[in-house]
This record gives sequence, structure tokens and C-alpha cells, in this order.
Amino acid sequence: MAEYESPEWHPAFEEYCETIFELAEDDFDVIQARIAERLDVSRPAVSEMVKRMEAVGLIEYGRQITLTDAGRTLAETVVRRHRLAERFLTDILGLSW
Repeated sequence: MAEYESPEWHPAFEEYCETIFELAEDDFDVIQARIAERLDVSRPAVSEMVKRMEAVGLIEYGRQITLTDAGRTLAETVVRRHRLAERFLTDILGLSW
């Protein structure tokens, strides 16, 4: 794989990275309970996903959950894609927010 190519990630990894990114952006402590609440999933499900994400290098888990450089890159890509889609739907197609 060339240096400029990014790996394909499972949609669940994308969703969790985006959630962690947005919680941090909103100045919340990023903890498992807050992720579970935001995604409306069980705490055990979040715990399992956090272990998987740490194992593949997307997050670091200590007192709080933080994105690694790879996790931040993935989150920023997902957030950018979603924000562009929102702008397209509202600005170009004229749909209401």
C-alpha cells in the first residue's frame, strides 16, 4: 500500500472514532459511559470495542480515552465526509435542516 493510501476501517471503528472526536471537541471527558450514552449502546459493548480499538492503534485508554494520530485522522475523515453531506443536502438540494 502506498504511503498516501489510508486503510479501510470497519464502520463501527469510524463511528466510535467520530464519537470520541466529537465528545472531546465538545469538552466532555471521554469515558466509556459517555460513549455508550451517545451511541445508545451497552457499556459492555463499548468496553469490548475500546479493547479492539486500542489493539489496532486507534485509541489510547487511560483515565480518559484519547485518539491516536491514526484515530484522529480517521475521525477527521468521517466528520468531514458527514459535514460535507449535510452541506450538500441543505445548501445544494435545499432540504431543511
